[in-house]
Amino acid sequence: MSDTDFPADLLELQRLWYAAEAAWAADPTEEKRSAFAAVGAELYAHSYWAGVGNRYEAEMKLKQAARPDTTQEPTA
Repeated sequence: MSDTDFPADLLELQRLWYAAEAAWAADPTEEKRSAFAAVGAELYAHSYWAGVGNRYEAEMKLKQAARPDTTQEPTA
């Protein structure tokens, strides 16, 4: 499974999750924690997960595909 197998909005949510996690780590306020939790809840409830056989495996691949420190060329 590559990043092209994931819906664009799911990849974006995972990227937002990483950004919210980093923001909360840098500034551990209730506002940042709430933002992190909100993104996490939206990511968890995404409709994509309803059609996945092995959710854990798919989540790990999504996290790898969306990691901010990976150098991946955008696909057309």
